[in-house]
Amino acid sequence: MEEQYKGYVIRITTEKDGSAFPWKPICRILDGASREFIKQIDWEIGYDTPDQAEKAGLMISKKWIDAQERNL
Repeated sequence: MEEQYKGYVIRITTEKDGSAFPWKPICRILDGASREFIKQIDWEIGYDTPDQAEKAGLMISKKWIDAQERNL
């Protein structure tokens, strides 16, 4: 999944492991203009489905971007 947000590109992939909640999001944040890699967020909380993991990853990434804007 890939989405534009406030001048950034958020790219979410999911990874499966053998736990009770097997799907975990991997969030990559890129500069919207240059597509330069800025940040990767590895979220350790798992979810039942890849769709749930993607939605959580998107929310986490947006919160990180919003926090960066507040710190400027």
